[in-house]
Amino acid sequence: MNMKILYRFLLSIIVLIAASGCEIDNYSTPEAIFTGQIVDKKTKETIQTRQPDGIQIRLVQDGYDNPVPYDFWAKNDGTFRNTRLFAGTYEVTVKDGPFHGQVTKTVTLKNGFETTETFEVEPYIRITDVNISVSSGTITGTYKLSMGDGTTEILYSRLICHVSPILHKNTDNLKSSSRNNLSGKTAAEVAAMSFSDQITELTPNTYYVRVAVESRNVLGRNNYSKIIKVEVK
Repeated sequence: MNMKILYRFLLSIIVLIAASGCEIDNYSTPEAIFTGQIVDKKTKETIQTRQPDGIQIRLVQDGYDNPVPYDFWAKNDGTFRNTRLFAGTYEVTVKDGPFHGQVTKTVTLKNGFETTETFEVEPYIRITDVNISVSSGTITGTYKLSMGDGTTEILYSRLICHVSPILHKNTDNLKSSSRNNLSGKTAAEVAAMSFSDQITELTPNTYYVRVAVESRNVLGRNNYSKIIKVEVK
């Protein structure tokens, strides 16, 4: 085989290899939108949390052997929105939040459409009757608590604030009231209590405030009240 024939032979092989790697990609683009909320099954209010490490949403697509789960986090107000998903039918599980167990639904997503779902859960702790007031460099928060299904022990509650709305138990430079030690309290004892917490010696600024309650759960999740914006003068 002379050099010219060898060259043509090698060139043909290269073209065939290149062509085999350039098959038409007929997969649809991720244009399905999935939105919704995670709510207290009793009060129907959204579960307040943190982001990330608050509430995880897991999608597993039907029709595949050993599918790889796709996870994302809900927002800190208990809502979620994902605008870049592939169309298909999924088993959607809401888990790892400040609530008992997990909830799973079958959801079908379509390209170009927005699908909305509500997931109802039983929170570890319910925080109610929250009232926030401000005076003389002090933020005061009053509230009541109840133990979700009554089986999860409350460890403590407190009022927390920060100059940033990114507000949870591990926020850097977090300002906090004294902790209310509730370890060992029964559900009836906790429900009968009224709380009034104060964060003092605050400099003039805009602050974001919420109640945080720690309970005895594997992931150390806190239940939170809604974030409220206040002005300290």
